Amino acid sequence: MRLFIAALISEEVRAALAEARAQLERAVPDRALRWVAPENYHITLLFLGEQPEERVPAIVEAMGQACVGAAPFRIQVRGLGVFPNWNRPNVLWAGATRGTPQLTQLATTLERRLQSTPSNKQFHPHITLARLKTPYRDAEGVKKRLFDAVQRLLPTEFGSYELRAISLMQSTLTPDGSIYTELERVEL
Repeated sequence: MRLFIAALISEEVRAALAEARAQLERAVPDRALRWVAPENYHITLLFLGEQPEERVPAIVEAMGQACVGAAPFRIQVRGLGVFPNWNRPNVLWAGATRGTPQLTQLATTLERRLQSTPSNKQFHPHITLARLKTPYRDAEGVKKRLFDAVQRLLPTEFGSYELRAISLMQSTLTPDGSIYTELERVEL
């Protein structure tokens, strides 16, 4: 099973992101970007990769332990950017601003409990909107059109919502893109 732990987003934020995506999609050719379906928008707290089904109860238990003492909190989704940078954009994202300390704490605790070797990568809470396909990510015209389209949308306020739970998600890869299924939900 290909698994990850996520903070799911509200329908209102999802709709605002989908509207921004539609504007960006018109500005940048479809062949350059692989767009994430709006129903798949989320904030990844920890990617676990391929896991045996027998490990699911231990993962859910670790999620519960990470949520002890963590009260529901507000997340503000604001701004657009790319990873790693505008010279070589691979991922187009919307940022999570308010709620970042709590999201970071959850991600750090989950990683400590579930990974034998922590990655030591800095956590950047975000919602992936699109990935640039390899042959295009270095093309100057694509980078410029994407940069210009993002600048036209700024400042971008996508809304806020209260996070009340984290979710264990299964990712099933298909030729038409990933399908995400919520396996378990753990309340904060």
